[in-house]
Amino acid sequence: MISAALQFFATPFDLAHNLETAEHLIRRAAAQGARLIVLPELFNTGYVYTSRLAAFAESDDGLTLRNLIRLSAELGVHLAGSWLVREGTPSRVFNAFALVTPEGRLHQYRQQHPFLWERCYFEAGREPLIVETELGRIGLMVCWDLAYRDVSEAYRGRVDVLLLASAPPRFHRAVLNFPLGKKVYLAQLLPALLRDRDVIDRWYSDEVAKRAAWIGAPIVHAVMAGRFVTEVPFPRLSFLAAALTQPRFWPLALQAHRASLRATFYGTSAVFNAQGETLARVEGEEGLVTAEITPGAARASSPIPSRTSPYLLPNVPRQLRLMEQMIGRLGEAYYRGPHRA
Repeated sequence: MISAALQFFATPFDLAHNLETAEHLIRRAAAQGARLIVLPELFNTGYVYTSRLAAFAESDDGLTLRNLIRLSAELGVHLAGSWLVREGTPSRVFNAFALVTPEGRLHQYRQQHPFLWERCYFEAGREPLIVETELGRIGLMVCWDLAYRDVSEAYRGRVDVLLLASAPPRFHRAVLNFPLGKKVYLAQLLPALLRDRDVIDRWYSDEVAKRAAWIGAPIVHAVMAGRFVTEVPFPRLSFLAAALTQPRFWPLALQAHRASLRATFYGTSAVFNAQGETLARVEGEEGLVTAEITPGAARASSPIPSRTSPYLLPNVPRQLRLMEQMIGRLGEAYYRGPHRA
């Protein structure tokens, strides 16, 4: 079976342009014989941290889903992509990774582990999703889910193919731009980001390959590419939490609400086989990669490393773990607060 991972920069909140870009790449992938096509995380709205995200969350009959259903039926392909969905009253917002089949069936996985500030804008799902299809048993995972042991263990030896949608910024290269040209690199505040940068750079490439071997199934990984520019939620608190061990930077916390965070996305879209070998990787910022995969050709052979931490990715900085606990809880409270639509 030929699968495809698509990669491009999704312009924040330019829905029409992003859907047009996605359709162009989907048609190219289908023309190359792909039967299973994966889009990056939040490919329709782009990936940023802002309260505008809530306004762009879609219902189950939103434009993004209608487009995928149309293309899936027309091209006879299985399509998977991540976007924000709204459901219930009062509304709840999730980062939903949806799989659409040519027959029009819809399967939605809710990201179980939103990353840090993401918890300000959507809430966590509660369980994994394994979809029985004509292509085999398909599991779905979104970005920071990769960091956690419980998600991989839920799929280990139980799926024939795993789909992964990501939009991870290179935080160890991120810079905070303050007024009057003042710049502070995030790695100056969190020295572990610089010390472990080589390991962290492999999180969304080599570590995904290892995960394929641990789970015992091919992985089709679609990643956002391009520039990442955003505001920072809870700016003063976030800055002080990051600069906890760097008191010389503490005075800048007073201006943190006026700073923007800039980085680039990894853009490491690839297809891996069940032995953890890279079959093909996207070269360049925008494009696609196709590869022949054999669903269910292998079963988990490599043991998942034994660690006391809930994290499965190596070298997750301790400070980042603390920020996840502290700011993550504040984010969840904010999400449920008065701003909620």
